[in-house]
Amino acid sequence: MNSITIGSREARNNFADLVGRVHYSGETVIVERSGKPMLAMIPIDVYEQMIAEREALFQVVDRLKERVPDLPEEEVIEDVSEAVAAVRASRNAG
Repeated sequence: MNSITIGSREARNNFADLVGRVHYSGETVIVERSGKPMLAMIPIDVYEQMIAEREALFQVVDRLKERVPDLPEEEVIEDVSEAVAAVRASRNAG
């Protein structure tokens, strides 16, 4: 996925064009203010995939919390996050 970085003033002045680039070309636009990244414009399908993955992760956390109610939630989230990272790394390596 291609990515561009632009200043907030330029983004404001070219908003309609940026929307088209993101939607039709699948580009990601990072908007900066004073050189600091403030937001990202991403295609809606990427956003929906991220939300679905996040929801699936929380469902796993909820199931694990039900099985081990005395385990701190932070520990469950950390364990699940490590497992997800390991799966993603193995997919990227292959």
